[in-house]
Order: sequence, then C-alpha cells, then structure tokens
Amino acid sequence: MQGRCCQGLIASDAWITLSFFGSVFRRVGFLAKRGVKGVLAVGLLAALLWGACVVHFVQRGPVLLKSVEFYQVDALTREGLLQQLSQRGPRGYDGLTEWQITWNWLCRGELRSRITLPKHTRLAELGPLQQDSWKAYLAALRRHEFTHQYHGERAAKEVAENACLGAKFIVGYWMAQTEIFDLRTNHGAKDGLQLNLWTP
Repeated sequence: MQGRCCQGLIASDAWITLSFFGSVFRRVGFLAKRGVKGVLAVGLLAALLWGACVVHFVQRGPVLLKSVEFYQVDALTREGLLQQLSQRGPRGYDGLTEWQITWNWLCRGELRSRITLPKHTRLAELGPLQQDSWKAYLAALRRHEFTHQYHGERAAKEVAENACLGAKFIVGYWMAQTEIFDLRTNHGAKDGLQLNLWTP
C-alpha cells in the first residue's frame, strides 16, 4: 500500500494548483473594484480553474503506492509450518492485502496498498517435494492477494474516471467484491491455496 518517484508528482501537482489559483488571487482586487459583477467574475474564473484542475488530475489517474512485506517462517514439518503461519501471519491469516483510497477536493486520488506474505528462511533444508509444495502454495497465495490488490486499483481508477462523483459508493462496491472473492474461494483454498505435497 512506495515509489519515491511519486514525491515528484506531488510537488508538480502542488505547483500546478498554486499557479492556477495564484492567477485568480492576483485578479481579485482588480475585479472586486467593479462591484457585484466583479465578484461574480471572480467566482466564475475560480470555478473554471477548479474544473481545469479536476480534469488534470482525472486524466492523470490515481497515484498507486504499492508495497510487499514478508514475515518469516522456518518450520520443517507440515504441523509446525501451519502453526507458524497461524501465529506469525497478519491477523492470523497466511497472507493479507490492505488498501486505502483517499482523494482531495481537486479529485487527486491516491491508493496505498500493502501485501504481507510468508517467507521460508530454511527452504534449502527441505526435500524436493516439500520445496515444490511450498513454491506452489506461495504462488497461489500471491495470486490470491494480488487479486485483492487489483480490486483496490479498480476502485481508485473508477473514482478518478468518474471525477470523484459517487466515490464512496465505488469504494464500497469494490470492498464488497474483495469480501465476496474470499467467500467464493474460501480464502483461496478453492484456488489451490494448499500444501498438498507437504509431509510431516
């Protein structure tokens, strides 16, 4: 839910915003002297510039800040590994994806997503079948968690595509989809998320 390049994008966006509204404020004194019409002109100009900023950020799309973290497991038996996954895994899960979407009054959207996965630190000490089993399990877990991350990305992009109109509804829809995905796959078990070849 980290690219250093995004700091440059934030600075660029801030400069664009200040440039737009700086030009508005420089004209406030001049137009306000003309009474009500001047005030209305200022309001209209500000609205037009605000709209231009929204269009700019909508066309650019959301900023995506994605990261993957690992927790360590080192058991050499099926029973020990399952126990470690349960005890050391995030919130008791083998893997977890967390995502959050934010946007400001200019509809500049940002997605922060973080995937947490297990890492076996003694994989070389296992037999060939156990290693293959672990790799297949980890690949299935990655696919499952990346699907959750995809739901977050779709939500962020749809919020931007709709200029933040109905943003909370869109985010709620994709949060529901990610929960339905877990129910449909039994948290990945129906998609091969098992240590089928693991032996004690």
